[in-house]
Amino acid sequence: MNKLFMIGTMVLALGVTACTSTFLVQKDGRGYFVGSNSDAIHKMLCESGDLVKVLSDTKLPQDMRDELYKYNCSLERSGAKVKEIYTAMSPDQRKDLRTAFRHNGFEINHMHC
Repeated sequence: MNKLFMIGTMVLALGVTACTSTFLVQKDGRGYFVGSNSDAIHKMLCESGDLVKVLSDTKLPQDMRDELYKYNCSLERSGAKVKEIYTAMSPDQRKDLRTAFRHNGFEINHMHC
């Protein structure tokens, strides 16, 4: 029964991840999808200053970093725009962004049970 529950949880997590166009970031036991419009992720990434640190650790073009910050942290916050930017990134750019989150203490796409 326990094994069946674990398999079901993994399938659900994969299904949720497959339906989103960004990735899950987690720090200090709290996780959110990048581009979520929630106040909680805004506090975790923006009010803490972590997103500035993460973006500065990437090799992304400056205009892309500026847009990611703007649509995550400014009054023009837009989950749809963040997802649009992320979807337009090359696989190497996406990997660079995820790596920068890891280097700044975040877990990526990790579902704690």
